Amino acid sequence: MKQTLDTEWFERLREISSKTDEAEWMQRSLQISGDEREQFLADDIENPLFDYVAQPKTNTLDGEISVLLRDVQAQEKDAIVLDLYTHKLEKQIIRNALLAASFAGDDKKFFDLSVQLYGKPKKKYFSYIAKRLQCLCRETCVSGAAARRLCRIVSKIDTTGVDMDVDVLPPIVTTSPKITSLQQVEAIFQAVLDQYALADWKLVVDQTGNRTRFSVNNQQKLVNIPSETQILSRSSLLCEINVEALAAHEVGVHARRSAAGENSPLHLLRIGLDSYLLGEEGLAGYVQQQIEGAIEFYGFDRYMAASFAVGMDGEKRDFRGVFSIMVDYYQMKYAGQAEVLTADVKDRAQHAAWEVCVRVFRGTTGRTSGCIYTKDLVYLEGNIKMWDLISRRPETFKHLFVGKFNPFIERHVKSLQTLGILQEW
Repeated sequence: MKQTLDTEWFERLREISSKTDEAEWMQRSLQISGDEREQFLADDIENPLFDYVAQPKTNTLDGEISVLLRDVQAQEKDAIVLDLYTHKLEKQIIRNALLAASFAGDDKKFFDLSVQLYGKPKKKYFSYIAKRLQCLCRETCVSGAAARRLCRIVSKIDTTGVDMDVDVLPPIVTTSPKITSLQQVEAIFQAVLDQYALADWKLVVDQTGNRTRFSVNNQQKLVNIPSETQILSRSSLLCEINVEALAAHEVGVHARRSAAGENSPLHLLRIGLDSYLLGEEGLAGYVQQQIEGAIEFYGFDRYMAASFAVGMDGEKRDFRGVFSIMVDYYQMKYAGQAEVLTADVKDRAQHAAWEVCVRVFRGTTGRTSGCIYTKDLVYLEGNIKMWDLISRRPETFKHLFVGKFNPFIERHVKSLQTLGILQEW
């Protein structure tokens, strides 16, 4: 192994980073009772209560981050390492403040900090989404209030100049056995861990029943898998090909890039350079789509929900407002060419709308119009950018696995090339 460039700083930063991972904190801390959910779905309450049960230790973390930043700036001799660590620690300061704002219930401050970290919905991507929704409105056979409401909203949105096209995406794989047990999922994920020789990474099955998504924890080298109940109760049932695609996404990209970073001269690449997530999730979505196919760019639903929440169409919305739009969308999507909405389609639509709204509004109270957690914007934006990059320059794909960096940030690319970690492209 080459000499490590950041031995003096990495472990201190890694420990701080593990304490300021807001997504992991939300996963552990956010609780919405079953009664609250049922009352919301029955229209007995306007919005569900988001309860955060674990207080983050933000006060002590402020000091830890400041001390490390001061030490790096005073002692680090390598200009590139200094620059990369400074940018990373400045983001950690914002993430720590984000945690504090969430626990305090300060939705407006939380949203402003989230925008600093992950940005906010952009007009060009919202116009693309509106154009796709306009197509759905023209093609749907189902009639009724849901179709009329959604079509009325999107008909007013300007979609001229949209240059993104789903024709680049591979076709959906339609022949694959259904998943019927947790053991099938574990076996598929373990096979991908074995494929990339990630022997020190472990699969962990959720025992609480609260986890709905697959994920990885780079700090602890864990691959998190939802419980069997959650897996088998999804609004869209998983097939073996879907789980293979998810394993390629989580293990074949997230875990693999982390392991590559750990074995590189710059250990910071294990947990990610600042603002690496757009490239990371763009690549993960791209790899997943190569296996299972796609009819839409990755993260479409989340970007749609976020855009309507912040008022890209001129009206800011709270949880209830976005939920209503998403139910209408999923009803039309799941109905396909049917002319009548069945009870099953309505149930699936409600389930999917609930999941996407909880994800977009997590970290907030859910009750302040226009205030959301904007992290999930990186999926669609990153995926579209990744398809464009690899379509134009396919030779870059193999260079994206040296660790967690963002190939769309020139500063990242130039820094890693100067350090000899990334080849010229």
